[in-house]
Order: sequence, then structure tokens, then C-alpha cells
Amino acid sequence: MNIYRLPCIIWILVMSLAVTCYGKEIEVFTEQSLPGGYSDETGYATGPTVEMVRELMRRLNLKGDIRILPWKRGYRYLLAGPKVALFETTRTEEREQLFKWVGPIKRVRWVFFAKKSAKIKLNSLEDAMKFNTICIYLGDAKGEYLKRQGFTNIFQPVSSKQCLNMLKSNRTTLWVASDTIISSLLKETGMKPSEFEIIHLFGTKYLYIALSIDVPDEVVELWQKTLDEMKLDGTLASFYKGTYADEMIQAISVPEQPSFTWNTGKEDNN
Repeated sequence: MNIYRLPCIIWILVMSLAVTCYGKEIEVFTEQSLPGGYSDETGYATGPTVEMVRELMRRLNLKGDIRILPWKRGYRYLLAGPKVALFETTRTEEREQLFKWVGPIKRVRWVFFAKKSAKIKLNSLEDAMKFNTICIYLGDAKGEYLKRQGFTNIFQPVSSKQCLNMLKSNRTTLWVASDTIISSLLKETGMKPSEFEIIHLFGTKYLYIALSIDVPDEVVELWQKTLDEMKLDGTLASFYKGTYADEMIQAISVPEQPSFTWNTGKEDNN
């Protein structure tokens, strides 16, 4: 062996060991968010997104399992650290420097949802400001975004399910949600899809596994590399198929990063 290469080899081995040891200590959290993640009758976290992340953890030899927490608490743990992962976290300009990012693991559309009987029409985002109440669950990035746009008519309970129940009972006029959760929540609550409708689309966003800022870049790179391998070998698609739209699955199965508007100077409205 070339003795001049020995220090380099030792350094690589040490770094690999550090990445492995650190990675095994990361706590992984998610929220109750149908259809991607939920607790079964025994309290076990499951769902297509949860199982996909669980497979990622298996490939990384990560200790522990996934815990479901209220979003606000999980987000607070992520901010505080150390060694925390939280999914599905919307990647936004305001959050960009707060965390480190592995993904995307999903693409969603932000929508306004209303009862058909209300016959509401929205031609622009600003039109929604005139309504008495818009329901968005506490800590949701959609609520953060609307507040920055000047919305003051937002009510924030702890779950999307509460928003849907409020909409049905006419305690709120509009519900803001991601398109991927609506059908599952309607089914869970026994409500008829024919009674509701999407009335306005105001954003297409990407969801990630967010890692607390203390996690070393080498660990983040290993997570990303492993996720990309799962995309290329069809593992991610196998978990999502039958739950999410094929077009969305195909879009995120390509191991490339989206072009984010805050890096291009364009307005963040699509």
C-alpha cells in the first residue's frame, strides 16, 4: 500500500464511522396526517410515507422508530434539536436556513376548500381576505404564508380534521389544505366528497425530511444518497402507488432537487 494514501484512507474510515454513529442517534418524528402517516389501533405509526421513511431508516441502520406527535410539538423539537428529524416538512424560504433537508419526498398543491352549497368563487388569493374565517391547522406552513400576505382572518386548531368538521358545521367558510389529504379525511370522517369542492389553487410545494441544524453535512448527504437510491430502484414508488397520483409519484422519483423560487428571484406563488 502506498504510505502516502494511508492518512487519506484513515480519514475516510473515521468520517464514515462518525456518520454512522451520529446517524444512529437521530430521533425521527412525524404527525398524524392521512393518508401518509397515522397511528393504527395499537398506536403503531404506519401509512405509505411512514413506511417509506422506515425503510430509509433501515438502510441507514438507524436505531429507534418513528414517533407521531402533534405538528407544533414536533416542529418545536426540530428547532431545538439536537439530532432530530421531522417529516413531512414543507420547504420554504423562511425555513431554508433553519434546518437541513433530505428529499423531496412529496409534492403537494395548496388549495382553498369549501362547501359546494356555499357557491363561493375565488378569482385570486386576495379574494379570500373578505371572508370571516379561514381554517388552517396550527403550525402549518400555509398559515405562515397567508399571514405574511396580510391575512388576519385565520383560525388555527391543532388538526386538519378539526378544520373539516368546522367547515361542515358552518363554523368556518374556507379550509386551506394540501390536495393529497382531502379525500382521506373525508373518508375518515364519513363526509360525502360531493358536498365539497376545491375552489382555488395557490401554490405547489415540496415536502422534505427536515433535519435539525446540528446534524453534520456528511450525515445529511448520506440520507439524501440513500433516498435517491430508493427513488431510482423503485422503492419509493412502491410505497406510494395506489395512494398518491401517478403523476406526483413520477415527478418525485427523479433524484433531482426542484428549483426554488427564492434561489431564482421569482415570486413564490406557484
